[in-house]
Amino acid sequence: MRAAEARTSAGRGSNSVASIYQSIEILSKEKGIDAQIVLDAVKDAMLVAAKKQFKTTEEMVVDFDEKGGIGLFAIRIVADPVTDPVKEISLEEALRTDKTAELGSVIRFARPTESLGRISAQTAKQVILQKVREAERENIFAEFSGRVGELVNCIVKRVEGPDLVVDLGKTEARLGKKEQSRLENFSV
Repeated sequence: MRAAEARTSAGRGSNSVASIYQSIEILSKEKGIDAQIVLDAVKDAMLVAAKKQFKTTEEMVVDFDEKGGIGLFAIRIVADPVTDPVKEISLEEALRTDKTAELGSVIRFARPTESLGRISAQTAKQVILQKVREAERENIFAEFSGRVGELVNCIVKRVEGPDLVVDLGKTEARLGKKEQSRLENFSV
């Protein structure tokens, strides 16, 4: 199954964690980045979309559960007295929700993921793509940062003014006029 097919099947209303994990694995292999980075990007994207949708400043977390669902939760800390009602909850209220609550513990309140609409999905997609691009850049930088001053084989892809765009395998690079050999002629 190709990454595009996996992304399409994951977006057809299927909210199962198995298909999400499968899509994450395919995307991480395709881009050469760690699957945990992509999973964290999906969680961050859900948080950004939820905060935008619910127009709230409360702390939220996203969990993938074993039953095949994605859980979105607002979290509050049990405090006495309550100084910030958005981030804290009184002990009495917390005990109504969780019988084992005590001062300093964290109480989770489920938030509906069904209400996240098309705009939230687009926001989530942008966040995921941005995180994946950042991870790709970091991998490329890590690969080539230790090779400064070293000669590498490459293929000239195109000429842009006095510069050459070369293919280094996983990435392209711009070879400026100063770095080019004056004794060689390049053609595409």
